[in-house]
Formats: sequence, C-alpha cells, structure tokens
Amino acid sequence: MGAKAIYTDTRKKIIHQLILSRDIGTIKGVLKDRDEYKKFASGWQAVNLDEYVAKFNITSDTYNMEHNQRKISFFKDGREYAIVAAVGGKYFRIQEKRPDGTDGRYVNLDLKDPSIPGTFQGRARKDEWLRLTHFRMTYKKGTV
Repeated sequence: MGAKAIYTDTRKKIIHQLILSRDIGTIKGVLKDRDEYKKFASGWQAVNLDEYVAKFNITSDTYNMEHNQRKISFFKDGREYAIVAAVGGKYFRIQEKRPDGTDGRYVNLDLKDPSIPGTFQGRARKDEWLRLTHFRMTYKKGTV
C-alpha cells in the first residue's frame, strides 16, 4: 500500500474519530486546513505523494507514521525530514527535524529554505512562502 492510500485511509479514520469525540478545537483546525487548501492550492505545485516519499527511500515496510489528528507524518527512524500531510486539505509539506528530535522549519522540494525575493512584503510574502512550501497531492505519475 502506498503513502497516498495510507494517508487517505488514516484521514478517514481520524475524521470519523473527531466526529464521534466532538473535539471542537481539533475540528476547527482541520477545517482551517481545508479552507487554506481551497483558498491557495491553485498556486501550489502538484506532487505525487507516493513518488516523493519513495525519493527518501521510505517504503511501506520502512516508514513510521504518527498523527496528531490534524497532521499525518511519514518518516524513517533516524530522520532528518518528515513529510507532513494535512488531514483537512489534500496537501503536504516537508519539515526538517532537529538533532534533538524537535520540529524544525518547512523547506521546499529540494530540501532548502524557500528563497523569497525582498520585493514581496506583508501578505504577498506569506502567500509566496505558502506557495513554495505547500504541495498539492496528486495521483499523476512523474509530478515530482
């Protein structure tokens, strides 16, 4: 089973659990992610999650997964990066992991800090950062 299928299955289970538990705070967070996706995703690069996860040599038998009911993370033990997929929207980001195991910054597909020109200020700067660090999930092959 690929990462996209596992994400979809886990996402359904999480949403079902949230409805049953009536965890309003987490539900609001999931809806915020969904709204962010709807608002900005048209400018985000489409990436095949399965192919991108494979670039890290993370296969269904070597990856670990954790979730906080809002995000699902795929990683290998001894990780430097985690692929963090949102439950509310069909997008993911790549997050650096610090040597002490804590979460670091979000990076682009090349695992580098996004380069945002100084001409972007205020809201335009944030929108550009979102565009460079958020990726729409797709099934289409060859989109990495």
